Amino acid sequence: MIKRKIATVIGFFCLVFMGTNVAAKDWFNEQSALYSAHKQFLEGDSLKGFETAIEVLQSSTDNNVNHNIDKLIGAASTKNCGRDLSTIVIPNWLNSLSVQRMIIQSPGRLHHRLLVQFDSKKTISSLSFIKWPDEEQLTNPSISITPTQDEIVKQYVYASESLNNRVKNGLYKLIITADDKESTKWESWIILNTPKTEMTVSWLGKDKWKTTQTGLLKSNCPLPEMAIGIYDHQDSEYIKLWEKFYDEQFPQSLPKTNVLPGSYILSVSFNHKRFQGPISIQEIQAITKVINFDVTETVESN
Repeated sequence: MIKRKIATVIGFFCLVFMGTNVAAKDWFNEQSALYSAHKQFLEGDSLKGFETAIEVLQSSTDNNVNHNIDKLIGAASTKNCGRDLSTIVIPNWLNSLSVQRMIIQSPGRLHHRLLVQFDSKKTISSLSFIKWPDEEQLTNPSISITPTQDEIVKQYVYASESLNNRVKNGLYKLIITADDKESTKWESWIILNTPKTEMTVSWLGKDKWKTTQTGLLKSNCPLPEMAIGIYDHQDSEYIKLWEKFYDEQFPQSLPKTNVLPGSYILSVSFNHKRFQGPISIQEIQAITKVINFDVTETVESN
């Protein structure tokens, strides 16, 4: 226990002094929100520290201060994978809420997407994901609504179009509005910080790939999840034909599938999940390519 406290203190002071003199000045000012955030996290009050970090990001335009908060949130998230950062209550008409940043690598192209996914008992009229103070990230998003096993619940996915750059770190406000008489609205603050991913995937051949471990797996977080999917592209829409998930013994070639002969898009991805209270924050790396299935072709299972 003593060693753990010492390590926490060392890590704490490393974070404090990684910034410039501006950040250091705010740290030594006991009246500053930055000082309070560090103190609260150091004392083990992750909930209060996260609330104070939001205050810092609401008022700061200094990149070094914001970078300091970014690292502080990253360090605090290792304790319980971020589950203790917020006690915000998601209303009972919403469930399985996630914010996903995705990087997609295809031959000769690299692009990014932002997705907000959730299940809802209510019909949704609008959703906003705003980088503080007023930069909307989901302008004219694509909206997918899918039935679930529960007849009264539908899954909603709001997704950006292809973006040239990853959605930036920082403070965001998520607002979900239901299409009911009261125009019921639910909102929450979300901090996106630099992702710490442990697995990557890259192509080795036509239907083969390699996985690389880039960091230690976090015992408090879900294991990175691999998804292998085959999609058909029709009328500017991607139709999922087949998908399989793995959280261990990751394959490095395409398992046997039941798709008919034709030309399809093969996607292999890793999803790293952490939390801010009940909200899942997901960082997804995907590689895609066109693959042809013909009558004589057989794809062996791993």
